[in-house]
Amino acid sequence: MNKTSSTPPLTLDAAQEFLREQAQRIDIDPMTNSVFALTQTLFRDMEDGKASQAGLTALANEVHLELIDERASRFRAQHAGADETAAWAPLLSRLEEIAKQGFDAFAEAVAQERGGLVFTGHPTFALSTELRAAFADHVGKPTKASRARLAKLIKADSRDWNQAISLYGEHEEVQTALENAAHAQRKMAEAILKIARTSFPDRWRELRPAMPTLACWVGYDLDGRADIHWSQSLTFRLTEKAMQLERYADRLGTLLAAHGKVPGLNGLARRLAAAARLTRSHAELFAKDLTDADNLVAAANALTGHDQHIILDAAAITAVLDSAIPAASDALAADLIAFRAEVAAQQLGTARIHLRVNAAQVRTVINRDLGLETEDRELGRVALAELAQKARKSKPVNVNFGDLFMEQSTARRQFMMCAQILKHIDAGSVIRFLIAESENPATVMGALYLARQYGVDEMLDISPLFETPEALETGGRFIERLLEEPEFLAYVKERGYLSIQLGFSDAGRFIGQVAADMAIERIHNLISRALAAKNADVDLLIFNTHGESMGRGAWPGTFEQRFDHLLTPWTRAGAEMRGLNLRHEVSFQGGDGYLHFATPVLADATMAAWGVHIFKPVDEASKTDPFYTRTDLVWDFYRALRAWHERLFVNPDYGRLLGAFSSGLTVKAGSRPKRRAAGPSGPRSLRAISHNATLQQLSVPANTAAGIGSSLQRETERLVELIDTSPRMRQLVFLAAKARGLTSLPALRGYASVYDPGVWIAHARMMKTESGAAAYRAVYYALRADETAVSINRIANLLSVDLRRFDRLTAQLQDAPSTEERHENRLALHVLHAVRQALMMRAFALAGRLPRLSERHDASARDVVNMIAEMRFAEVVELLSEIFPRARDQDTPLQALTEPGSQTRSTSYGYERIHKDIIAPLDEIGRTLHGISLAITHAYGAFG
Repeated sequence: MNKTSSTPPLTLDAAQEFLREQAQRIDIDPMTNSVFALTQTLFRDMEDGKASQAGLTALANEVHLELIDERASRFRAQHAGADETAAWAPLLSRLEEIAKQGFDAFAEAVAQERGGLVFTGHPTFALSTELRAAFADHVGKPTKASRARLAKLIKADSRDWNQAISLYGEHEEVQTALENAAHAQRKMAEAILKIARTSFPDRWRELRPAMPTLACWVGYDLDGRADIHWSQSLTFRLTEKAMQLERYADRLGTLLAAHGKVPGLNGLARRLAAAARLTRSHAELFAKDLTDADNLVAAANALTGHDQHIILDAAAITAVLDSAIPAASDALAADLIAFRAEVAAQQLGTARIHLRVNAAQVRTVINRDLGLETEDRELGRVALAELAQKARKSKPVNVNFGDLFMEQSTARRQFMMCAQILKHIDAGSVIRFLIAESENPATVMGALYLARQYGVDEMLDISPLFETPEALETGGRFIERLLEEPEFLAYVKERGYLSIQLGFSDAGRFIGQVAADMAIERIHNLISRALAAKNADVDLLIFNTHGESMGRGAWPGTFEQRFDHLLTPWTRAGAEMRGLNLRHEVSFQGGDGYLHFATPVLADATMAAWGVHIFKPVDEASKTDPFYTRTDLVWDFYRALRAWHERLFVNPDYGRLLGAFSSGLTVKAGSRPKRRAAGPSGPRSLRAISHNATLQQLSVPANTAAGIGSSLQRETERLVELIDTSPRMRQLVFLAAKARGLTSLPALRGYASVYDPGVWIAHARMMKTESGAAAYRAVYYALRADETAVSINRIANLLSVDLRRFDRLTAQLQDAPSTEERHENRLALHVLHAVRQALMMRAFALAGRLPRLSERHDASARDVVNMIAEMRFAEVVELLSEIFPRARDQDTPLQALTEPGSQTRSTSYGYERIHKDIIAPLDEIGRTLHGISLAITHAYGAFG
């Protein structure tokens, strides 16, 4: 018996020491599982009355605080210590280097469009807004008070908050992040002008810097959801316009207060304020129920009437600023140039719009309305040619809000909405039209045809999204084929750049993250080569959307590593060699992504790091990286790694691993459903975020950590040499190794044991009372036909073999990771998993003690056990509360009856004992498990 057996290990230190002691037994018993040993100890102590559920909740909260504090430390280090001066210093240094090349070189560098930041949505809002705000404050200035606030919020029950997540709430959150991003954007403009005024005192007023763009798809992304009405998108856009006009008016007011009245600017300030008020009124009209035709007519007529105070194009603002700059004082001129750069970047919104639809929605229009088939094996060559001809001959048609009201096709409706935004809200702002799951060039050409039909092609960037394995394989040929069509090439030339989007998320889910990274880098270069070959004198805009399973964009290193991971130095060098300018966009997704912009200081650090990235010169050393010369070894590795993950993904045991039980470990973290409503079942039905989040909750981020060990086993020495000598290969293995450090097969096997019928029979034999043994046997009967435990152990065995090989591989590296350090770093996570598993067992035991349920309730005690097996605690509590209602209070209106009756009504007709001993504890378990799910995300840096 271990030393801690007499005292429940209900502190983090005691629990970690217990785990260390248990782990030492592995030399005696190779089947030792320290995590499940702690699980059973905690469970037995609760059952025997030595420990309470409240004690386990307190232990979970203690670990949660430790993990969120460690996450804050990592976040602080990534953001230059939350020191504004330190954050901007590298960018200022880089700008000074550019300035040494002369004014022309500097002016060209700062005026060049280089890409920007995209704020995306989706389910990564696991932590409440209040907790994320407290986290950001703790990152910025860690104090005892900030830590105490975190501790208080960790203890709060956030289940209702998660259930109440809505698109409107997400839109409010992104606006806060965008406001801080815009402030940081202005600071970048000021940094550029600071260097310019010192270096070029006679010419700096000529500068017109191009700021990194800010874009957003929250409220405009229809991929995978049908719950966003077109009127909601328009309401969001009008609200954003009103907010931005108010900011412009305030900004100008601040400048005038500091510098005095300036002819023209005072009038512009008044005009901006009037336009903002008008736009607010339009937003209020569009926020009404526009399925009511009367409401629609009132809103549409107000907007399209073009009141005298309306501003439809940001050029009306920049023209006034341009006219004021020459005569302004140096200080005012610098402020006006920075302000102008902000207006040019944002136009009349808080961010540029990213509309997103699914390729299937565009194909529906092509197939139904045009009678064209786009799925032939030749990548739709016939359809592509016909659509190119239709696009060439297409003449714009006029649309109004009545057309939007009547249109049933999602794709057509989105093009109509683009037309209305450009006509009546913001004429100068380019709209990105993203097409998800693009695998066919004809789909893009069909989108161009529709853009021409609605007269929006001149302001619409049609961008295919390559994310599926098929798309990543054929994407290069996809773009080559499109560029062969004169009509599409003419469109790209007109736009000045080709836009593409790369989805790391689904790619990493299907073929493993490291293989996906390699495939995406390849397609970057194939498309770059194809575009450069056309000598079209256009740029290539690449939008990379993250999703590397260590959290949405939560790269476990520096910003420099993160950005280089997405767009490698070798890719950038290749583009420069071909004379092709790259514009790079990256996403900051959901609540976790918005944390980088949660405060002005954090936003400054993020924007400054982005500035260093976009102004960084080409890395000449990347051209000699052996990753790009040892192509035989590299692509043999890629193919083997991809094949391993593709086998895992279709493994039936993997499907059961990600089934009802583990899905219940994740929390609602966004307004978008975590599973696809239609289409394939199993792992394929899970969206990438939910897939990754589920693996995190099971302590096995397999799609990042696994597969490498099983690839090229006969080439281990050559692989080790490549990793040691190649920066790119080392970067890929770095990501996998970080995921490996957070992988725990003992934790995974612990969940198998919780669902193992044999474990419950063993515990039943240990019980001293027959009623206790009967409760455990009830759990056994409910689980005996369940294959969860078998499937989990099979996957654990598969991963064990692979990860053992990976560990042997990394042990041979020059900077080999420490096994001891990995084990020690996982202890806090192991404690969390053990507490969760003990509470799951406690819930099973409580359900096993339920009395026989009446047939009229259409549910049995075994059904309740099965619901708990699927982690459906809220439903269990609701069902049992209905079956076993509480007694009515003494002050019930029935007390007004004058006829004498029973004096024991409140106890006779109530189930107080069941509420106290079973229902309330089950509810508390659900609450604690919810908190544990949140706590685990901190180790990975994000949810999913």
